[in-house]
Amino acid sequence: MDLKLIKIWILSFFVALGFMHHSKTRMICHVIFILFLYSLIVLFGLGKRLLFVTSVNLQKLLGNDKVVLKPWTPKWKEEFENEKSRLNKIISSEWKHIFHKELSPDGLVHIGSTSIEKIALAKPMHDVAIAITTKYLPVNLREDLEKAGYKYVGAALHSISCQDHWFFNITPKDQIDSKGHGFDLHVVLPPSHQWLRDTIHFSQYLTENQIDRERYGNLKSEIAKMDPTMASYVRKKQKLIHILFENSRQWAKNK
Repeated sequence: MDLKLIKIWILSFFVALGFMHHSKTRMICHVIFILFLYSLIVLFGLGKRLLFVTSVNLQKLLGNDKVVLKPWTPKWKEEFENEKSRLNKIISSEWKHIFHKELSPDGLVHIGSTSIEKIALAKPMHDVAIAITTKYLPVNLREDLEKAGYKYVGAALHSISCQDHWFFNITPKDQIDSKGHGFDLHVVLPPSHQWLRDTIHFSQYLTENQIDRERYGNLKSEIAKMDPTMASYVRKKQKLIHILFENSRQWAKNK
């Protein structure tokens, strides 16, 4: 929990003290109300840490509002595998013992649209993730990631108790066009593991299900014609994404 959250708790405490002269029942109601307001502040806007649609928030953290979409290419899988191999040489020996055995058994996992084989269009930024089992992000792991070229750009939360979803980026936005691709790294702690599990299933499901993959790809193509901002691009996808996530959850249950 960072300093801003601590300040909010302290403020809540002193405000609650202001109601101490009221009846016990009224005091309890006021304290509950204050904690409710605190939760809303955390969930809907505390600095960079938002309850988020991941791609929108990450792009906001990077200060990038331009949407660039490219047709699927088998090179994307090769680019991911090369980066996974490169990063493992740097962090695997020291940190493999905290990799989640189901979600990240051997380091990076490929998520996001570039992991969906034969998707019509995707941003040429590979979303990759590492799930770790510790309660907090080890300082030395963060330092090792930064030594590997990954710059910390922000954190979000899936619970109000800690920062449990850390964002790193290795390719500055002004280098994407010349390099052709980039990497956004998600380091997820236990409260975020279900998010990652659902996201992996989403990619696997669309890779296997041609009909829903084409629905998603066609929608991307239609939105791209409108020259959208990042926020509007993600917003216009949300209704279909919600449906496809439900489909992927049912698919995963029946596997």
